[in-house]
Amino acid sequence: MRYSTDIVVIDLEATCPESDEGNNTTERSNIIEIGAVRLNKRSLEIEDQFSELVRPLDYPVTPFIANLTSITPEMVADKETFAAVGQRFLDWYGPRNRAIIAAFGAYYDIPLLRRECDAHNLDFRSSIAGGAFDIRAVATIWLAENHHRTSGQRLDSILEKMEINLDFQLHRAVDDAKAAAAVLQTYHLGYTKI
Repeated sequence: MRYSTDIVVIDLEATCPESDEGNNTTERSNIIEIGAVRLNKRSLEIEDQFSELVRPLDYPVTPFIANLTSITPEMVADKETFAAVGQRFLDWYGPRNRAIIAAFGAYYDIPLLRRECDAHNLDFRSSIAGGAFDIRAVATIWLAENHHRTSGQRLDSILEKMEINLDFQLHRAVDDAKAAAAVLQTYHLGYTKI
């Protein structure tokens, strides 16, 4: 099994207005943490990782978000905004067509990343081309092939069904990225290399 480029698995933690909690949208969210791992295109081993907290500009970290993620307002108060952290992430990611971006549930993380880049005049398209690889789709195939229910599955329940018993702090970006990478590795290799 080989991919044509390395795979960067990303996860974002975000905050939103209190009125949107539990149902936040990309239009009304601010990234508060970026986590990513770069997987080798041949071995799927993690070669590098990126992890930074971000000070949100529009929506403060609410008690609900702090409880969910363990990221408090104090933890992000002295961090840089997305303009700086986002640029460091794009620099780390590298030039276009050197990697494919992936996420567990790409329908939220990738549009949010693109929107935040646009809002801060960062050139998303010079690094990240086209769409994204959704690891949730791979997990759904694995679940079906192994006679598990496929609807309503979250990352934690998929990890349990795949018997991936690693100590991830879920709802923290880099650990969620590692967990999603473990799902991809288990699907292709039958085991994880985390």
